[in-house]
Amino acid sequence: MFDNLPTLENPYSETLIVQRFTDTIIRFPKSLMLLVLSVTLVAGYYGVTHFSMNADLNDLVEQKGSWRDNLDAVESVFPDRGNVVIAVSSNDGAQAKKATAKLAQAFKKQKIFQEVFAPSTLPWFEQYGLGFLNQQDFDALDHKVTLLLPQMMTLSRNHDLHGYLGALDKKLSSEDLSAQDVNTLLTPIAQAANDNNVHWQGILMDEASVPNGYVISLHAVPDFSEAEPNKAIMNAVREVISSVGMPADVMVRVTGQTALDFDEIQDANDSVTLAGTVSLVSLILILAIGIRSLRIIAASYLAVLVGLVWTFAAGLLLVGAFNTISIVFMVIFIGLGVDFAVHLSLHIYDQRLKGHDNNDSLSFSVQHSISPLGLCALSSAVGFLSFYPTAYNGLGELGIISAAGMILGLLATFLVIPLFFQFFGYPKVKRSNAKRSKLALKLSEMIIHHHKKIIALTLLGAVITGYGAQQFQFDFSTLVLKNKNSESVETLQWLQDNKLGSSYQLLAVAKDREQALQWEEQLNQQPEVASTLSANSFLPVSYSQRVAQLNDSMKVHSQAKERMSWVAFFAKYKSLLMVSGAPQTAISEGAIKQHLLAEAASLQQLSSQTTVSEPSVDMLPTQIRQKYISEQGQWLLSITPSGDMRDVSQVSAFIDAVQHIAPLATGRAVAEQQVGQIIIKAFYTAIVISIIGITAILLFSVRYKLDILFIFIPLILTTTTTLAIAHWFGQSLNMANIIVIPLIFGLGVDNGIHIVKRFRREQTITRFFSSSTPKATLISCLTTIATFGSLMLADHQGMHSIGFLLTIALSAILCFSLLILPAFLHRFEPNREFEL
Repeated sequence: MFDNLPTLENPYSETLIVQRFTDTIIRFPKSLMLLVLSVTLVAGYYGVTHFSMNADLNDLVEQKGSWRDNLDAVESVFPDRGNVVIAVSSNDGAQAKKATAKLAQAFKKQKIFQEVFAPSTLPWFEQYGLGFLNQQDFDALDHKVTLLLPQMMTLSRNHDLHGYLGALDKKLSSEDLSAQDVNTLLTPIAQAANDNNVHWQGILMDEASVPNGYVISLHAVPDFSEAEPNKAIMNAVREVISSVGMPADVMVRVTGQTALDFDEIQDANDSVTLAGTVSLVSLILILAIGIRSLRIIAASYLAVLVGLVWTFAAGLLLVGAFNTISIVFMVIFIGLGVDFAVHLSLHIYDQRLKGHDNNDSLSFSVQHSISPLGLCALSSAVGFLSFYPTAYNGLGELGIISAAGMILGLLATFLVIPLFFQFFGYPKVKRSNAKRSKLALKLSEMIIHHHKKIIALTLLGAVITGYGAQQFQFDFSTLVLKNKNSESVETLQWLQDNKLGSSYQLLAVAKDREQALQWEEQLNQQPEVASTLSANSFLPVSYSQRVAQLNDSMKVHSQAKERMSWVAFFAKYKSLLMVSGAPQTAISEGAIKQHLLAEAASLQQLSSQTTVSEPSVDMLPTQIRQKYISEQGQWLLSITPSGDMRDVSQVSAFIDAVQHIAPLATGRAVAEQQVGQIIIKAFYTAIVISIIGITAILLFSVRYKLDILFIFIPLILTTTTTLAIAHWFGQSLNMANIIVIPLIFGLGVDNGIHIVKRFRREQTITRFFSSSTPKATLISCLTTIATFGSLMLADHQGMHSIGFLLTIALSAILCFSLLILPAFLHRFEPNREFEL
């Protein structure tokens, strides 16, 4: 088995290096085993103690250009230091506001939080609350003041309950009162009759719309010396929330860049663990069915695990820290590493099947396999490294780690498997395995009879999938990489839906207040804009005018002549008072008067303010003024989008709408859009590098140069098929799965080399399908599909999308390699004129 692998001119001519290598394994297995074990333990210790993750977008892509300079300039003048956002919500807005104040105080006591900004807790909004009511709420307040307060102010000044009740009776006897007005007039006296202090502000404001959500912004510096820099911050946030003890109807959620990065790292780690576990289990099933040798399966697994530990440590040594893309190498290595192990193990088995003893089988297999497997590792490394020369550092780091993994995996294969067989015995030979596969022979007959149709359908498929591939889009949003069900992502969307903020808000710097007001008016008319926020947003509206209007409504224009006792009033309005909550039993007039006056001080203070100056920008709290107005007088506008920022088309529309008014507006949305353009350029560069690199490898490894074209046909068709299917299923390329296309050439060329080499050796399709090559190709692809396909179980959407595209690609490679490539090879038999 596996005679299909590309061989040296004389596969059994032992070179001095290979001979010494195999002799060393045979003579000193214990010493080598101790060395491998020691290196593995050291690598494992290094990996555990130096493991760290990085989810910073700025480190994933090299960012240069005017847009980056503009973003840096805005951040230098208006630094947004808040990296954790706490969202507090409740159906009871007053309850949510109290909870926000308690949380803010608790966060301020923690040293880890260098800055705590909770606008709703500032006295400014209490002091000038009238100016922050919308017009409808203010009109309702003014109406209630007109109804309730003139007679109430008489009671407050004269302490005359009978005069108050008489004036109230006169109001209630009016014919133009609505049922709601009657209830409003009776509510205070009903509360007093129920032996409760009258909460006048609550009665006046009970219809006012109160926000049900509030935001606290925190700033804390991550500890980059730790493997998870944001872990201490998130733990501190959770501890504070837990210690405050929120009521059951108050919900506290966490988002912000720190929370988004932390959740993404957690999802990435969990996803890799799940995918790795599933892939290892899947490999057991595939190998058990395809190979049926416990020793080969165990040896292969051990070689993969050793190579994985070595690569894990080497990756940290080479790049310093994994990112949420490069960590995928752990699953990738399992899929590719097992191919090396299976190839060598089965080749040793094949030599024993031919009658060679153990030592000769090992020697012949190492000599025969090291060149072709090295060639496969090289071609895979080219695909991985294709992004290294580009500005996409994230995939460049994945390429470095994976390329190193190919080398280390190859080394682990040629050390661990021979040592395993030396210690635990070589696989037993089963002669029944030499029988030809009936299914393979039927496939060969079908290709012989229908090869012209297969070629025609290939050309038609290329046209159809090529058209579909042209429709694919690149989604530059980083949100599509994250787990959409994570708390940080859901909270981010909730903040935007409730117009409380968005990490995709754009920032525009106006030269002065006049320009800021002009932009704000224009931006608020754009359908792509939900709201704008500037220093103007924190100024009360028509405050002095509203105070004057309420003062006028509270004035007592004439002393009420009517007087009425409580007994008479209660008897006359008993039924209405009962509806408003008053008890059936009477209460003393002294107690009623006391309850009515208990909380009237604030109303007396408001009525004494006959003239009030309009608050100005200079009067704003320092925290707000410094956040939105620079020392040079520049004004910052924060523009929140109205669309779904997980939809790249809506993000682009939002950017265009804002920059049409404020051309230099910038922020995360602009940064991701520009980074997306950088990645697209890197994508095309990587494809060119892959094709050139693979072509160079083929030129040195394929005898008939026309075969290079035949090898590329399945690869190109696989590329168009993958992109087309992804488009038809509503998928798009993103910052993570964009590596799949260059990998198609790096991984797919292995099958092409194996098939072409064996086909040219056997010379006919029938003999080719009678060999071990089709089975080897099938097992190799299935194991790789199983490992990469397990990524589709990942909650991390970036990894999920990589698994989705690679499953399509590798399935296509398997089908096209065993169907289309043999059809072309059969149709275009090489003549000497083709040979160079």
